[in-house]
Amino acid sequence: MSSISIQPISFSVADAIAYAGLSRSRIFELMKSGHIASFQVGGRRMILREAIDGFISDIARAA
Repeated sequence: MSSISIQPISFSVADAIAYAGLSRSRIFELMKSGHIASFQVGGRRMILREAIDGFISDIARAA
């Protein structure tokens, strides 16, 4: 059998915090300000991995 590594395309807020290395309050600030887009699935708030990657890339380029 082959081992397949599956990469998520979206994260819960808790997983986005771990992935980005940012605090919970900072993630919520970024969602509120529109710097990181999020969406609701049922009762769960989700964030696309590409939204986090794009935000981090933008910050790194500006540094």
